[in-house]
Amino acid sequence: MARFGISIYPEHSDMEKDMAYMDMAAKYGCSRIFTCLLSVQKSRQEIVREFSDLINHAHKCGMEVIMDTAPAVFGRLGISYDNLSFFSEIHADGIRLDEGFDSLKESLMTYNPQGLKIEINASLGGRYLENIMSHSPDKERLTTCHNFYPQRYTGLSYAHFEKCSKAIRDLDLRVAAFVNSQEKNTFGPWEVNDGSWNSTGIFR
Repeated sequence: MARFGISIYPEHSDMEKDMAYMDMAAKYGCSRIFTCLLSVQKSRQEIVREFSDLINHAHKCGMEVIMDTAPAVFGRLGISYDNLSFFSEIHADGIRLDEGFDSLKESLMTYNPQGLKIEINASLGGRYLENIMSHSPDKERLTTCHNFYPQRYTGLSYAHFEKCSKAIRDLDLRVAAFVNSQEKNTFGPWEVNDGSWNSTGIFR
């Protein structure tokens, strides 16, 4: 069954607007929030303070929160693949790995004691996901999500999207993708765009 969600980028907005957006989205049945740490250039303490308040509000709205991250973010914030307590500290429900580690680490991360979901970049294709599966991850905590591409001519081909998505479904995993917002003045984590940013997710 499909689920719908939204994206929020607190560093480009303010808390009141983001909370009001969550309230409206929850009213219309959204149950998932995507947010991004890749573009956040703040201290660990600032991130904990700001994101935990927003995530707590999301949970009051009945929504789960997945945070986009990568090995470089882990290094910047002093996070280790075998200790994901930072994400539990800010009350996140899971993390999306925009870039991967070495497949074994991803598998081990699915057994984190915090119960976080580990979301893999669904757009990478190749043998990456199969390599993760070869290390026997906890499939109940393993999901996938495609990239989004804010500039024309930079996105995935439909054929590649379908190929990756089918391979994921064949592994009995869920896959999410983004849908462009039709609203004016939408924004994402980067000041790079060609029209509207993708701000809505579909999760199957």
